[in-house]
Amino acid sequence: MSSSTRAFVGMQNKYDRVVLLVDMDCFFCQVEVKQQPEYQGKPLAVVQYNAWRGGGIIAVNYAARAKGVTRHMRGDEAKELCHDIILCRVPNIREKADTSKYRDAGKEVANVLQRFTQLLERASVDEAYLDITETVNQRVEQLQTGAFALKPQELVNCHAVGYDNIGEYVNKITNRFANPYVDDERYMLSYDPNDLPAVRQSDLRLLIGACIAGEVRAAVKAETGYECSAGIAHNKILAKLAAGMNKPNKQTILPLAEIPALFDQLPVGKIKGLGGKFGETVCEALGVKFLGQVLKYSESELHRKLDEKSGTWLHNIARGIDLEAVTPRFYSKSIGCCKKFPGRNNITGLKTLQHWLNELASEINDRLEKDFIENNRKAKQMVVQYVQDIDGNEVASSRSTAINQSDQETLATQAMELIKANTKTFLRSGSESALNNAIKFLGISVGKFETASNAQNSLQTMFANQAAKKRRISTEDGAEKKIVEQKPKPTEEAKMKGFFANYLQTKKSEPKVEEENVKADLSKQQTELEAIEPQQQISVAEVAPVPPPKKSFFEEYKRKLIEVSVPSATDDKATPTSTPPELKGSFFAKYLEQRKEEKKTTEQLNNSAEDRDSRDIQKLAAELDEIESSIPSAQQEPALDEQPSTSKRKFKQVNTNDSMPKSDYKSSYAEFAMPEIRPDLIRMVKCDECDAQIPDDVKALQTHRDHHFAQQLSRQLRVEQRDEMQRSRLETSTTATSSPAAKAVPAKKSKKNAAPTTAASTVKPANSITKFLTAKQPEPPASSSGVQMDLCAECKTYIKSVDMPEHLDYHMAKKLQRELNQLEVRTITTSTNKKISPTAKKQMSSTLNSTAGNKSITQFFTQSN
Repeated sequence: MSSSTRAFVGMQNKYDRVVLLVDMDCFFCQVEVKQQPEYQGKPLAVVQYNAWRGGGIIAVNYAARAKGVTRHMRGDEAKELCHDIILCRVPNIREKADTSKYRDAGKEVANVLQRFTQLLERASVDEAYLDITETVNQRVEQLQTGAFALKPQELVNCHAVGYDNIGEYVNKITNRFANPYVDDERYMLSYDPNDLPAVRQSDLRLLIGACIAGEVRAAVKAETGYECSAGIAHNKILAKLAAGMNKPNKQTILPLAEIPALFDQLPVGKIKGLGGKFGETVCEALGVKFLGQVLKYSESELHRKLDEKSGTWLHNIARGIDLEAVTPRFYSKSIGCCKKFPGRNNITGLKTLQHWLNELASEINDRLEKDFIENNRKAKQMVVQYVQDIDGNEVASSRSTAINQSDQETLATQAMELIKANTKTFLRSGSESALNNAIKFLGISVGKFETASNAQNSLQTMFANQAAKKRRISTEDGAEKKIVEQKPKPTEEAKMKGFFANYLQTKKSEPKVEEENVKADLSKQQTELEAIEPQQQISVAEVAPVPPPKKSFFEEYKRKLIEVSVPSATDDKATPTSTPPELKGSFFAKYLEQRKEEKKTTEQLNNSAEDRDSRDIQKLAAELDEIESSIPSAQQEPALDEQPSTSKRKFKQVNTNDSMPKSDYKSSYAEFAMPEIRPDLIRMVKCDECDAQIPDDVKALQTHRDHHFAQQLSRQLRVEQRDEMQRSRLETSTTATSSPAAKAVPAKKSKKNAAPTTAASTVKPANSITKFLTAKQPEPPASSSGVQMDLCAECKTYIKSVDMPEHLDYHMAKKLQRELNQLEVRTITTSTNKKISPTAKKQMSSTLNSTAGNKSITQFFTQSN
């Protein structure tokens, strides 16, 4: 089972286990005191990172806590509360805190703890779970036989929840020996009958576990000098809860019978696993504040309100049941480091991000190398965590990827790719070095460790199998094959020189090679014919060809070059002058005749030897490129490649790499670039209508106000069109009601029209078309605020005196548009009392949208000057 996979015990064993949590007291402070003994007994705190206001406090001893100093304070704040406090600074490496000495101290404590049980699970640098069930079982058996006895001195600084002192708890257990079933009636109301045997022995087993916890704490103090507290219970969650109740240098037992009373007053967030967002969700969904209030919900109700897995877990936790087993893990399941970049230290440049990723990756690489030497394991996964500032909000992200190598360059490169791939807009628009979103937090961690020896053994097994297979094949064919010594692989330059040298040598010795090949073939054929007995002799054509032994790719290629060079020979001396009579009809005789014809055809096609040599050299260069590309698949025939020579390509690549400019560190930092124009520094004015921020400029203000006028005009047009459609529908319904022919089909009544149909037929409609064509003298609006109103001479509408200049500009703009477009556009009244006719409205709409060259009033006011 993987170390990252949680293991669980069965429900029937929920009360059989005894789990111990060892929690170091102010561990970082104890490490500093051990290195500096003169700090013993004095108020002390550990600070890290920058020295601003004394640095950030990450650990406080109990002497300083008594003066009111807490974690997450600054060093200067702590000195104001406690003047004699000692501030120990965490050393910095790579511009970040180095906590290696605290990790080494944690391993020193773990070495002591693992002697008591193999089921040791390190939860953090200063916490560890121990499953001491087997040791407790042995002590119970020894207690019954008299080989073991509880000693009072082993229970020093021991407490039990629900009891004033440990003596009361021991007396209760002693009295129960006389009558083991005294509490069965109460137990049967709270527990399942199958669990009663374990419940009866629960208190005794926890008391023996407290004795073992005292031995563990004493051993840690004697061998390391560090003090610790402990919690003893039947599962991990209860042990964690008990360990924090009495500190420092104390231990606490949490009996089963005291769990309900404790949970009635225990806030939900105090339980491990319920302190974050899930705890808030539980409180909101169930309407609870204390954990004991969850008991009123059944398991099915919790499934409905949460989900099946979370509901079952919460149902068990509310009853003090945790089935998670103590997983043996001596070493940490992940190795990580991180750094914050608050305020002006935010990462805003690409080079800055690359620098810090390299720093974090360097630390991870160093710790992985040390971990490999100590634990013989390798990480297979990397997780990148970062917090970005997006539109003023902090957005946290976490992304993971598989890794095969853990060197600094690989980790930093993959971390950068993860951030790029999971950021919507990585770089600012128009920039190649500035980040679009500033980064406030950055962290890298690796995990999912795998034992290196297992991987190495599997590789060795694979190579051993391959070697055995080769030996088996060589043994079968050993009588017919010769062992060829492997020569060192030539370089590219040597391969090129050797290839062309062999080719030129072949061209010079073409006649000689052809004569030798033909003679060898004839002698071989004659030898085979003589070896055949007279009664078994048959013609060569009837003999089935025996497949030649498979040659390597380079041997096949060499043979093909020789075959290409033989037809191009011009010397006829290589051809035998006569053929033996017994071979005139054989395969080789026919082959020689075919070669003669091919030779004559080649001589006719080749006009000059120089052109032929030039083409052959080009062909050889192309074939050499094809050889390099086809080496992984030696069974395939080489194909011609139209790309230039390999040496030429590599020469270009070298020149390209050499010509690339080398960037200096911090040279392209966005922080050190020339400042750009900051729009946020321009003086802005708030618009009264839309509350928009407008530059305090006459041109910008006038353009913005004209935009509002255009929007008001558009709204008026839409309102008039909507009113006209409603009038049309009303007139149509009225006409249909008054007509005799329409009496057979009753008209639908409008929801808003409650008048009867008869009244509508006799009374003239109030909304007549003549009303909108009749001029009506506008009346000054009633104003309660005392604002002076003036009558516009153009549109006969009352306008505020302060807005009259802008209103006149509006009419002037309309006149200007008519002159520009040379159209007759009617003046549209802005008063809600005057309406335009449908005909005029349609004419105006068609005029405004008639041609592409005409501009509407809205476009005129929104165009930039």
